[in-house]
Amino acid sequence: MILLGEVGGTEEYKVIEAVKSGKITKAIIAWCIGTIAKYYDSGVQFGHAGASANADSETAEYKNNAMAEAGIHVPASFNDLPAMINKVFTELNVAEIPEPEMNTVPAVRRSKEFICTISDDRGEECTYAGFPISSVATLDTGKGIGDVISLLWFKKQ
Repeated sequence: MILLGEVGGTEEYKVIEAVKSGKITKAIIAWCIGTIAKYYDSGVQFGHAGASANADSETAEYKNNAMAEAGIHVPASFNDLPAMINKVFTELNVAEIPEPEMNTVPAVRRSKEFICTISDDRGEECTYAGFPISSVATLDTGKGIGDVISLLWFKKQ
């Protein structure tokens, strides 16, 4: 399982408690985004909701340390996340899942044509209810949205 947290809030601690209590037994790889926040003065917000830490326990660094102490796989940095995923996957020694058989496309196919009750692409120009597409709803033809709706609903102008 992959867990991506962010600075602020305490939801990550629910996962930590679930790991400690044995409710979650699967391997978890986690990273709490926002570790750079410690290098800024107060007032910096992160995340889509403008998350900010209101206590030390809500900082990304504190959460990452707490998750690692609980046995969750936490990389040293966000850039190390792909390597951590590979390491944990390799350690799990998951049996390789065979690829399913793929259906092959027949060598002979029907010609590509799109035909429905309002449009047709068999000629030189696609038509819309029998009218060339270039003549529908353009400034130079004088046809507007009402003409398009009429062609769509009633198949006539």
